[in-house]
Amino acid sequence: LGGAQTLDARASHDAIAREIATPLKMSVLEAAAGIRRIVDIRMADEIRVFAAKRGVDLTAFTLLPFGGAGAVHAAAVAEELGMNRILVPPRPGAFSALGLLCTDVVHDYIRSGLAPLANLAPQYAEEIFAALEVRAREDMANENLDPSGASFLREFDLRYAGQGYELRIPLDGLYTEVLTEKSLSRVRDRFDEAHARVHGHAAKERPVEVVSYRLRLRVAVPKYKPLKMAAPPAPVPAGKGVRAVYFDPARATEAILYERDALPLGAEIRGPAVVEQFDATTVIPQGWSARVDGYRNLVLERRSA
Repeated sequence: LGGAQTLDARASHDAIAREIATPLKMSVLEAAAGIRRIVDIRMADEIRVFAAKRGVDLTAFTLLPFGGAGAVHAAAVAEELGMNRILVPPRPGAFSALGLLCTDVVHDYIRSGLAPLANLAPQYAEEIFAALEVRAREDMANENLDPSGASFLREFDLRYAGQGYELRIPLDGLYTEVLTEKSLSRVRDRFDEAHARVHGHAAKERPVEVVSYRLRLRVAVPKYKPLKMAAPPAPVPAGKGVRAVYFDPARATEAILYERDALPLGAEIRGPAVVEQFDATTVIPQGWSARVDGYRNLVLERRSA
């Protein structure tokens, strides 16, 4: 909190020594490093599973950490995932609050109904989706939401017959006003493609089952639009001090400290460094560099990649 809160480092040290280091016959630094390593790996594993479900290659993406400690762990998590770029927003600690203010109002509706997709009558599916839309419009009216900004997304939960899990398949682009036989045929193709992308294979010879009907109501709200400013090359900013940081419990590393709000546009930093601000801390390890872009994001890139 920018120095507004004093941390009791001795109490933390004693707690780790008493509860972890001493029972495991290791030093406090080794125990702390182990805690940190477990946290980093757990974060990376969650991201890896999330990406696998969507069939995406994480190495092609930028990691966006938020919260007060997100950027403390970001570089280690990125290295675990093979990612080479990190974007830390200007106010990471308030990022979720900003997102809440800018997030569209979304309501999800679902109706269960197990049936073979090949035997599903378009008129029957249309009736179910129409009934869900009636409920959605009633909720909009009760919440005084502007219907002019509303959109509806239809989805099926589909699976191959006998499977114990489903994939959500959107129907957008497969129909104009109402579902048709052709629409349902194209749904099957879309499901096979999604299954191959997510799970690595498709069983086009097997029948497909509809498990549930989904409708998502989305009502748009005004969005925050950051202003981009020119970010000319800037000299390496002066640090505000040096701190001993343990990236490796066996030895301390001197890291230069920087105040985030004092960094000019275009400023470049080479790790090891620690960037402090009121609502967050960013750790830049050896082998990483950072630059302040035109939106005042702090963009970290792995130099050794």
